[in-house]
Amino acid sequence: MKITISIILLSLASIIKPDEVFSLPNQENKLRSTIHSVFITNSLDQDNKSTRIIKVPSEFSTIGKAVMNANDGDWIVISPGKYYENSIEIDKVITVSSEWKLTGDAAKIEETIIDARDKSLFAIKANGVEISGLTIVNGNHPLDISVKVSIMHNHFINNLDAISFEGSGGGYAGYNTIENDRDDGIDLDIRKGGKDTGSDITVEYNKIINSNDDGIEIRLFDYPTQNIKYNIQNNIISGSKNAGIQLISYDIFTGKEFKIHHNILRDCKVGLGCMEGANTKENLNGASTMDEQIYFYNNTLSDNQIGATGGNCVYAMNNVVMNNKLGGFKRFSKGSAIINNLFFKNGGTDFIELAEKVINRSNLFGQDPLLDKNTFAPLANSPCINSGEKYLDLTGKRIIDINRKNFVGNKPDLGAVEFKK
Repeated sequence: MKITISIILLSLASIIKPDEVFSLPNQENKLRSTIHSVFITNSLDQDNKSTRIIKVPSEFSTIGKAVMNANDGDWIVISPGKYYENSIEIDKVITVSSEWKLTGDAAKIEETIIDARDKSLFAIKANGVEISGLTIVNGNHPLDISVKVSIMHNHFINNLDAISFEGSGGGYAGYNTIENDRDDGIDLDIRKGGKDTGSDITVEYNKIINSNDDGIEIRLFDYPTQNIKYNIQNNIISGSKNAGIQLISYDIFTGKEFKIHHNILRDCKVGLGCMEGANTKENLNGASTMDEQIYFYNNTLSDNQIGATGGNCVYAMNNVVMNNKLGGFKRFSKGSAIINNLFFKNGGTDFIELAEKVINRSNLFGQDPLLDKNTFAPLANSPCINSGEKYLDLTGKRIIDINRKNFVGNKPDLGAVEFKK
């Protein structure tokens, strides 16, 4: 069955109310400025081929059968209901979604449930696959990804490693909600596979709640010059039993680079946890063997045991570090910098066992950041407003250059959320 309809562009702001999903005021501008195509047209490509919509269960009784009969470019659209399926291999460039893809109705996401029964749901082996608009429950690595994909607007509940980039994948993961994962909400190893070194990845606007291990776990492995770039931004990660975001060094430099910014990391054992020796069990000891560049700015770290543990090249700027029970930053090593952060009511001490060569300047101590208790947005009289730095220059080199779209005043605010009048 082929359906051809005129393309209609809808603002994401008209699809999902940002404060209902993320409780981050600065996400509203992002949503309003992003145009998302949720309808199709017969002129999507230069060959004027129609996109084919395959419907489940009206055309094929199962998702697996639909995938088997799909061709590159097809959309599989699943009607509301509960499906019990697993072990489906996707080796063609297709989209698998709910009726949300056609209508923009967010209710369709919650109404379209796939129970993977403690197995993998999709083994994704073709670049360009999109998985969107689904509720996926009870899976074991339900999305097993080894290619470049887009994973967005899904709801994951009670899975083990809900989104797994443990192979040589990459691409995009955004606007997902991940609850009660039995291990890590998102596994972002991007391990080298043969000649495939993996690709860069953006992880943004996800909400990861109550993971049994880490919210996001990244094993660096031991492939020199893999040079993957990770952009982890505007996520809310709360209630992880170990790290909100954990980076695990195998004590060999990989060239991987991390931009971790505008995230709320709260109620975890540690907000950002750096580990060494391939150790994944969070010990709050930091990673003196980790030389990868970590650009860690404009995050809010609250109510963890430790705000962050460091490596050798962690550049921390414009963060709000507050109410962490055992302390703020721990074991940042030789080449790291801690500049223009606000520390407030961290138990023990704000700095624990920092190396002597860590650059440490222009930080604020003991001043209440005056943030909203629910959204972490600055209140009208907050000292965070316009107190951030736009750049970080060290030894004549620009280390951090904050994109202008990420702040609304003359200067960035401190923390993850910008003040909004």
